[in-house]
Amino acid sequence: MSEASNLPPEWTIIYHGPVSFKGRGEFLRLILEDKGVPYVNSAKNLYGPIGITDCFRGDAKAVASLDITPFPVFFPPAIWHRPPNGEEVFINQVSACMVYIGEVLGYAPVTPAERGRAESVMANAIDYIAEGRRSFHPVKDSMSYNDQKEEGNRASKEFATKRMLLWLSHFDKVVNKFGGPKTPVAGGASVTYADFCLFHVLDATVNQFNTEFYEMAWDKADIPSLKKYYEWMKSRGNLQMYFKSDRCPPYAGDSMM
Repeated sequence: MSEASNLPPEWTIIYHGPVSFKGRGEFLRLILEDKGVPYVNSAKNLYGPIGITDCFRGDAKAVASLDITPFPVFFPPAIWHRPPNGEEVFINQVSACMVYIGEVLGYAPVTPAERGRAESVMANAIDYIAEGRRSFHPVKDSMSYNDQKEEGNRASKEFATKRMLLWLSHFDKVVNKFGGPKTPVAGGASVTYADFCLFHVLDATVNQFNTEFYEMAWDKADIPSLKKYYEWMKSRGNLQMYFKSDRCPPYAGDSMM
């Protein structure tokens, strides 16, 4: 849940704002919302030569000239954690943020084997959504989808009929490995950050590709266990409340974002 207070928030998600689409910040929102902890979304001082993320400084000289954050970050999303009694943490990269939040809030794997599987699933989920996003930007990754819409539509349709199904079949096999599709994906007793990562990319798949334009690709995919897993994760109580709240941003409508 988001919070409004004059005091510095304990948890801040640093991402593009105002929050008008899910983007990669949604990975972080899901795990915080599931736990029910207050957080804020912020894009304050994100851009420009004196901004808090190095990738938007403009050039190497601007990057080198200023060090104003608790720890240097290159691009959003980032998590800024200011615990009442503990070390301040300011880091970026979805995977690093998810691992850290999971460790603090009780979504960490317990054994080295479980941790290895969780890291593997998380990395694959992030690779999958990155590949899906690139299919909407086949001409130039930094160019908007609307500026390459014809090529993006063609490439994303091909992705939906080929590589996407390869990935989904893989994930279908993964969720069956330990006790069936209604169990934590890394094989432990409780859900971990890997479950939230996998759930988000599946949710992005449903919202992006289960349309007439993509011939209802999710519905047609032969992935029965993965569909059950998706619904199982989606039914979690705090997530259901989040999805119905005004805190939950919409999908942008392109690029799985």
